[in-house]
Amino acid sequence: MKLRDPFVAGLLLVAAGAPLGAAQTNTPATAALAELTKPAKRIPFKEVIFATTQHRILEFDSHNAAHRVLFQKFSAAASAAAAKARAEGVFATRANEAGNHMELFVKTALKEAGLDARTPVTTQGDAQTTGYPDVEIVSDPPCYLELKTYSAATADTTQRSFYYSPSEHPKVTRDALHLLLAYELEKTTRNGKPTFIPVHWKLITLQDLQVDLKFEFNQSNRGLYGKAAGKATLAESREVKDR
Repeated sequence: MKLRDPFVAGLLLVAAGAPLGAAQTNTPATAALAELTKPAKRIPFKEVIFATTQHRILEFDSHNAAHRVLFQKFSAAASAAAAKARAEGVFATRANEAGNHMELFVKTALKEAGLDARTPVTTQGDAQTTGYPDVEIVSDPPCYLELKTYSAATADTTQRSFYYSPSEHPKVTRDALHLLLAYELEKTTRNGKPTFIPVHWKLITLQDLQVDLKFEFNQSNRGLYGKAAGKATLAESREVKDR
């Protein structure tokens, strides 16, 4: 997105605390906010990664011997993780919990397939589990792997399931392949417990992925309920529990 001078000026006014009331509807600050919050569609993910990390997404090349070896190891690990999860069962109440369990199966299988899989390390040198990507493969070529689960009922819907948030200290620290391994899960029961079973997997390259941009404004619990919100609190009462 190209920043225009009025847009930048408006942001500076907002940062400086310019009032945003009904009388200021046409101020540069409100105009800047209106421009800032417009959604953007179909942005190449590789451009997003480069703009936020200064590193490139490498294209998967089936004619490259190193890429083929990596692909074979990924395929073996994906199948092994699915077999292990089917045999043991992924016991969880909710689908997102099942996804967390599948991640453990996948990381174990990647290592057993001969891949140096680790939690990605940020630009500060800290291993970080949250955020994109889930796994870093230290290899030639380097590779980042995102892990996902889905159901057949939602596979062809517009439900959002892939997220990337820019960070001051990103987990992407080198030019690399960016792949996504997704498992289709079916819900069943074993021993009277809700269980998810992987029935299908897909290995996807993200080199041509397009993403949408949606802005949000947020606040923490501290800002809503803590000391910083004291002046905004109109009334409160601590209820006495019955003994």
